[in-house]
Order: sequence, then C-alpha cells, then structure tokens
Amino acid sequence: MKFTSPIFAAAISISLICCKSKSTSEDQNRIPPEVVPEIQENRLGEEPSAFLASAADSKINWQPWSPEVLDFAKRSQRMVLVLIGTARYNGCFETLEALDRNPTMVERINRNFVPVLTDIDLTRETGLLAYNLSSEAKASVSFPFLILLSPEGNPVTWHPIQYKSDRETLAFFDNSIEVISRLWSDDPDYVTNDSALKADLRRDSLPDPDKEVPEMEERQRRYEAAMRRLESFYDEDLTSLAGSGGLFPLGVFDTLALARYDESLPPSQRQKFGETLDSFIQTLLSSAMVDPLDGGVHPARRGSTWNLVMGRRDCSTQARAARIFARMHQLDGYPGTLEAAVGAIRFAETYYQTPNGLFSLSEKPDSMETKSWLWTVDQVSSVLSDDEFKVWKTYSALNDIGNLPSEADPNRNYFRLNSLAAAVPPEEVAKVTGFDLAEVKSLIESGRKKLRKSRESRAPRPAPDHSPSALASFRMVSAYASLYTATGDASYLEKAVKLGEASRKHFLKNRFLNERPDGEPEGASDGRAFSYAIAIQAGLDLGAITLEDDWYLWAQDLTTLLAENFVTKEGRLLEVRQVSQVVEIDYEDRMMVFDDSTAGQLRLNLQRLLALGFQTPPSLSAWLNSLPPIDNFPIIFTDSLIATAHEWNHLTVKLGRESPQELVDAVRTLPLQLFVRRREGSDGVTITLQNDTEISANTAEDIKNLIQKP
Repeated sequence: MKFTSPIFAAAISISLICCKSKSTSEDQNRIPPEVVPEIQENRLGEEPSAFLASAADSKINWQPWSPEVLDFAKRSQRMVLVLIGTARYNGCFETLEALDRNPTMVERINRNFVPVLTDIDLTRETGLLAYNLSSEAKASVSFPFLILLSPEGNPVTWHPIQYKSDRETLAFFDNSIEVISRLWSDDPDYVTNDSALKADLRRDSLPDPDKEVPEMEERQRRYEAAMRRLESFYDEDLTSLAGSGGLFPLGVFDTLALARYDESLPPSQRQKFGETLDSFIQTLLSSAMVDPLDGGVHPARRGSTWNLVMGRRDCSTQARAARIFARMHQLDGYPGTLEAAVGAIRFAETYYQTPNGLFSLSEKPDSMETKSWLWTVDQVSSVLSDDEFKVWKTYSALNDIGNLPSEADPNRNYFRLNSLAAAVPPEEVAKVTGFDLAEVKSLIESGRKKLRKSRESRAPRPAPDHSPSALASFRMVSAYASLYTATGDASYLEKAVKLGEASRKHFLKNRFLNERPDGEPEGASDGRAFSYAIAIQAGLDLGAITLEDDWYLWAQDLTTLLAENFVTKEGRLLEVRQVSQVVEIDYEDRMMVFDDSTAGQLRLNLQRLLALGFQTPPSLSAWLNSLPPIDNFPIIFTDSLIATAHEWNHLTVKLGRESPQELVDAVRTLPLQLFVRRREGSDGVTITLQNDTEISANTAEDIKNLIQKP
C-alpha cells in the first residue's frame, strides 16, 4: 500500500507546475551527466562512528557528509539523499537494514541520488538542520530524518521516518523517491532555483544573536525569574517536569544543585530548590533510568513513565551523568548519587573504553526489541533462588499483571511485563521480607548478577566499537575530574590526567580537533564547535584538579582557535568550520535540543577563563554578556543559566606555590565551577569572596568549611 506524506504531497503539486514550465531548449543545452567513480561505491569504511560503520558493507553507495558530495551531485546531475541518524535512537539502524534488504530500493537510490549517511554525534549541524526544518513545519524532530538537497546544498524536501516495520519504511521510501525523482526529471532548474530561493529566505529569517544585557543587576533579575519559573514546572504528584520531555533531566538537576549555593537568590527559593531535588532525584534514581543490573544510565524514556526506557545507551550520557551526580553528592550528599556516578563510570569503562585507553561514542548498533528488557514474574523467579526472588519482587515492585502504569501503556502492549528498578530502598525491603539488612543487600547483589546474565542471553549486548571519539574521551576526562573532587580518590585524578594527555595527543592534528585519532581533520571527522567546547571544559577541569597552568593555557588556546574558525562576520556561532560545511545556513546551537548546547557550554567556559584571570578572544565577548530568553524557556537553557550565574556564584582561590601538601589536596578537591583556583604567590591560601573580600585559609579544614550548606 502506497501513501503520501503532507510534505511529499506538496512536492507532487510542485512537480505538476514544473511540467508546465519545462523548457525544451534548456533540455537540449544541458551538459550530459558525468559518471562519477566515487559514487559507484560505498565510502563509509574509514568513518569514526559505529553508526556509519554499521552501513560500511551496505549495498547502497553511502557517502560521508562532506562538501565533496555537492561536487559529485553537480557532476552527476543528481540530488543528494541525506539520511540523518545515530546509534542512540531506536529506528535508525532498523531503517538502514530495511533499505539494504530490498534490492530494488538499493538500485533506485544508487541510480537516482548521491546517498549520504550522517551521524548527529559526529556532524552535529545535521541534527540542528533537521531540528530547524522540523520547526518550519511546526513538528517535533525525530530520527532517522530524511533530507533531499539540491546539488548546491539547499534543502528541497524533508521528513522524519517513524520506523514501525520494514514494510511501512519501504513504502515511505518507495513513494518519496518516486515523487522526487519525477520532480527532478521534469525540471531540475526549477528545483534548483526554488530551493536556492527558500534557502535565502531561511538565511534572512535566522534569529538575531542573543541580546547583550550589560548590567549585572538585570542579568541577576532575569536569572532569578528563570529559576522561579524552572522550579514551578515540577509536579510533585506526577514526579515530572512539565516541558522537559523524555530526556533524563540532568541539566535541571545540575542547575538546581548549583543554585542552592547562590547567595543572590532568596533563602526561601534556595530551600525550595532543595526540596524539589530531594523528590525528583530519588524518583529518577529509583526508576529504570539507572539500570539496576549494570549501572548504566539511560538517556531517555519511552512514553510517560521513567520505568519504560530507551534501551540504547552511549558514553556521553554516562560521563555527563557521572559528572553531575558526583557534584550533587559532594555538595549536598543526596543519597544514591555517588553510587550512580560510580556505576555510570564503570559502565563506560566496561563498554566504551577502547584498547588504547580512549573512549568510543557508543557500541555498534543492532536491532533491539523493547520487550527483551522487560520481565514476567515467572521469568524472574526462574532465574533466582527463592530468597533472591522474595527480595527482588519487593525491591523492583514486581507484579503479576506488570508494574508499568496503565496510562504509560494504554494499548497494553506490555501487559504482565515488569521493568526492573531499584524501586524500594533495601531498608524497606528488609522490613517487608523479614531478612536483616546485610542479607537483603547480599541477595540483591547475587540476584543482580543472575538477572544480568539472563538478560544478556535473551538480548545479547551489541558488539563494542573500537573507534575512539574525541567528544566521548573529553567528556570522560571531566567525569573523572568530578569524581576526584567528590571522593578525594587519587585513582580518579590519575585517570583524568592520563586520559587528558592521551586525548590531547591523539585528537589534535595541525592545531585542529579531529574526531579520528592521529588523522587529518576532514569532512565528518573535522571537530565540531561542541567538541571544542567540551575539550575546553576538560582542560579547565584538569587545571583545577592538578593546579597546573599548562592545562588552563591549553584551554585558552582552544578557545582562541574556536573564535578564529567558528564565528561569522555577523557574529553567529558556527557549528562546523566553513571548510567542512555542506549546507550554508548558519543555524546556531543555542538551546538544549540534544543535551548541552554549544552556546551554553561556551558561555560557561568563557566565564571560568575570565574568573581565572585569562583573556578571552574579543570575537567571543558577546557570549559573556548576552542572554537567550532564559526567563521564558528555562528548561532548554539550563546550561546558559549555569553559565550566567557563574559570573557571581563562585569563589576564587589562590594557592601559594610552596604551600603544604594537605592544603594543595584540599584545594584540588573543591567542587568544580563553584571554586576557581590557581597557583599564585609563595605560600598560604587566599579566597576572594563574592563581595570581593579576601580571607585566608590556614588549614585543610578551613578550606573544607568554605562549602557552606544552604
């Protein structure tokens, strides 16, 4: 059965107009298409991405995302078919497999288009493109996402692909390819000119850069309004945050935790933040979002319950979660946060660490059935001993009819199925089961090992990816640094420094950041602005825990490199260097569509450098004093909220170069961001308070007491 989406229906109507305007003389004068050897073969074999590598043996002649595909398209007189996806999202790998299993579809794509496959974790700008095109249609963005480009690199038409089955996916492609091929065949000049006109309109209608707010008092006023609005979105009864969607709300946790220490906010408001965090964090930690079997953190949920998760995970989520959970533990000792941070780190080390000690973005993608992560009561009981089952039945709140709420499963697709989670604290389990606490913990652990082994037999883990990623590796540097400050465990300090040195060595070639280690940055492997921002954060964190200026200077050098190559004359922040740009529409990554935004992370990096006494590039000064609409849309700007508050919500610590080791260690383990520190002078410790008053700290206990509990 064929069907026509609204967007492709519009394409059909355009094609009818094209038929009327087609010029015979233009056809006669057109240069015959050239046979381009590069597009006669699949060229994904060397791309640094498990998602792209999964299609390296595809019969479709996939090309990497690079400006050269436009040259191929012009010479062959074809449109560019771009499929945007990632190993993290359900449906992306399945769509690739569905296409590859159909020889007719493979032949049509190869014959009519220059096919390009992109990974949004590498080419972040393609995700931004999909997001902005979806916004034009007033629709939510989802992946995989199909875009057809003219040979000049202008979007012609686009549509998300909601993978449900091979049949529906192939029907969608069959219809869309038929329509767009006829459209191009009837009048390619019209398609080229019309898409160019629309691209010009998009450039003209790009949002203005964020407005400068020169007065600190006004920035503080808008920040306070944003924080009130952010906290008001939390519904204690539903334990959810309105407007946050299904992503793990790590940014919200971090914002509220840091704001608890912001003395510019009223004490009553700071107390309310703590109450919200107490409730919200325990809900998430006791849900399936933090896997009770392997400790890995899930990036998103399915539907309306935190107990129905998206099974695919990635290294960046583990590193980001570990960094934020460790800080929450260090600042306020929220129960379970340190265990969650350590679990996320161990999960990342187990499944994403490559043989050379760096980290990959994800595992190799494969088909995943949601039900394979869920259990009937009988399945659980068949794996465990009687005592283990008694404990786990209470611990995970198992139920014969299933433990997912009916509103989260209205069609009863998961009837009698249970999600495993640390739903009930061990202390409560002991009261219910009659076992003592030590025995409960022992039975939980022995049952965990058995259940994990059973799950992996039903749903084998994906194969590991041995392609190191700059983004994942620098994320892990910051995760190790945060765990070191939270625990004082020197092994995390050693891991952070070792990984930081290896990443700096392998991912920078001829000054530029490269996602492929030890290679030249080009096309998809050329580091994006977000990767630079995360690398700069890693450098600042390493400087903070080692107190070595070399790391701070390296972070400053990367910031200068970013300023020179990622800012347009109009003052827009590019996500990709112009040499690697394919679609020349300068969408800025200024809001948290996927996780942190490039603009928000850049703002925080600049504030930290400035607080340390370093000069920041003039072309980036706008990001120091400008603000997005944080008071209207705080949830999607939590990274900018944190950066804004850092201007006044931090203490500056100066440590003498001849200070005793106990003072050095105490300064090194101060919470990141709330304390900026640097070696200066001969001995002793000087702290500059928020009111610019300087005080001295003579002992390690004095330094620890700087963290005043709200």
